[in-house]
Amino acid sequence: MIFSNGFIGCKYKGLRLDFCSSDTEEKFSVNLETQPEDWYYRTTAIEYKYNDNGHRSKEIKDVDFDNYILFTGCSHTEGIGLELEKTYPYKLSNLLNVDYYNMAVEGTGIDVVEYNTLTWFAKFTKKPKLVIIQWPDHSRFLSQYQGYENFIPNGTWAKDPDLEKFIAASEMSGFYNARKNISYRLIHKVLDVPIVGVYMSSLASYDATSVSVRRFDKARDMQHSGILTNEDIANRLYRHIKTLNI
Repeated sequence: MIFSNGFIGCKYKGLRLDFCSSDTEEKFSVNLETQPEDWYYRTTAIEYKYNDNGHRSKEIKDVDFDNYILFTGCSHTEGIGLELEKTYPYKLSNLLNVDYYNMAVEGTGIDVVEYNTLTWFAKFTKKPKLVIIQWPDHSRFLSQYQGYENFIPNGTWAKDPDLEKFIAASEMSGFYNARKNISYRLIHKVLDVPIVGVYMSSLASYDATSVSVRRFDKARDMQHSGILTNEDIANRLYRHIKTLNI
């Protein structure tokens, strides 16, 4: 991950890619051999287009600041393995008839969610009507080595024995739970607009008003949530948001 224009984004800023992150060309080739003949992605291409901030979203200057909502989260909200039009941020914004900006970055932890969200509210006076936060696994975090500009995302996928010990110790000591609690409270204290949380079904939610993801299918990488799941997330968020009388 990199800093770009004051935000943290992925290193592919300004690029268009056919494959990205866990959605690799090698994995796609394997899936072509193992998936059924009517597999959707056998004949459907995916384009990953990243803006100047390293986000899979339109440029900020093109956002309708009079009518927009804001998304943040990890790869599940960025839409890895999906066409942009099949992602829940795209679908939800259409249901609400609003514009949107998506700051989600794959591999993101709470540190990036907190930083990007607070940076947005510090930079722009016209606030979104709503913020959707898909909270990632609290054990994720960024590393940065002295003398290097880029960040390294770390989490439970780490193979380094020292990192594995650090993650285990942080869980046992309550460090991660404390950081999660503080970040949640800080964001809710600073943002004076409605906030709705989204959680993957394997993670404990932060509050009773959040929407938990139920996965019905898989994306092209066979790892992330698929088209039907994203449509379900958008519909459930829409119904929940309507109860908020925004």
